[in-house]
Amino acid sequence: MGSVYRARDLHFPNVVKLVAVKEMINNASDPLVRQTIIHNFEREANILATLNHSSIPRIYDYFSLEERSYLVLEFINGKDLEMIIEETEGFMAEEQVLVWAIELCDVLSFLHTHKPDPIIFRDMKPSNVMINQSQHVMLVDFGIAKPFQAGQKGTMIGTEGYSPPEQYRGEATPLADVYALGATLHHALTRRNPQLEPPFSFSERPVRKINPAISPEIESVITTALQYNPEDRFQSAEAMKDALVAAGHKTGILKRVGGTAAAIQTSGLKPLWAFQCEDEIRSTPIHYDGSIYVGSYDHNLYCVNAVTGEFQWKYATDSGVVTRPAMYENNVYFGSEDQRLHVVSARSGKVVWTYYTDGPVRSSPRI
Repeated sequence: MGSVYRARDLHFPNVVKLVAVKEMINNASDPLVRQTIIHNFEREANILATLNHSSIPRIYDYFSLEERSYLVLEFINGKDLEMIIEETEGFMAEEQVLVWAIELCDVLSFLHTHKPDPIIFRDMKPSNVMINQSQHVMLVDFGIAKPFQAGQKGTMIGTEGYSPPEQYRGEATPLADVYALGATLHHALTRRNPQLEPPFSFSERPVRKINPAISPEIESVITTALQYNPEDRFQSAEAMKDALVAAGHKTGILKRVGGTAAAIQTSGLKPLWAFQCEDEIRSTPIHYDGSIYVGSYDHNLYCVNAVTGEFQWKYATDSGVVTRPAMYENNVYFGSEDQRLHVVSARSGKVVWTYYTDGPVRSSPRI
């Protein structure tokens, strides 16, 4: 059995840093079952540690205490999609579901094109989709996700009603996630839980038959995703995303939505590079002579190449760095919550001098 708790990270006593702690209690008496449970939990930790996407929670730690194992994850302040569906009076707005669907396609495409091995989520359903306070999706519970190897079969793992026919045969490909996303969207727009319906019966209850307010274009995308045979579905999450965007433009839905979320998800813009720190970035970066300097709550000031994002050096303090650095004569000036003002060489990251104060330095220096 397992539970998820909201907790506070006491490594940062001066601020309230919330985390999610996922607990797994291994009470299985069968040694093989016990080992399988442990393996799945470790696999979730290992997969999350390799992923860097705005719709995937970050992992901070993993440890075991006797028969209990724990994951410490980024805390998501929001609700899961299943709860939102249940709490919504009537049907959910097509505009909002479309934006979330595009974001889900984006994160699935990220997983399916992951290097060196693609990752199949295998359990897409409303309860595994969190909606944060900014109204963006977060994909949670990677407990049964696994690297994809063509032709490899396994046991049936997933959720009845959302999993496609081939997954019942132990076959899981990226197209299984496409089907499950279609089932999730069908549930969101019709309020009909597929777990309570005959298996693979979506063709008998098309979206518009239950919710006539939905556009034919969006219904067509969902119908294609839910095809019984994998070869009749969208052949990638990216292709499904393109179809959703096209439907949104044709119907004018995306124009009505407006706002940053729709603009980002439909513009085709992708970051030139991303650099992963070991904890939250709360400071503002500064550009100087071809490099980016930014502090992190992992106690470090980082210097990365502004063009490529390649790591150049980092300078360690004794606490979090939340201030915006200042530059003067090839030196970097910044404060830290370790009660010191630090000055380091912009080229090498070596210390020039430090000045001790009587409390955490949270203001940014000005020169």
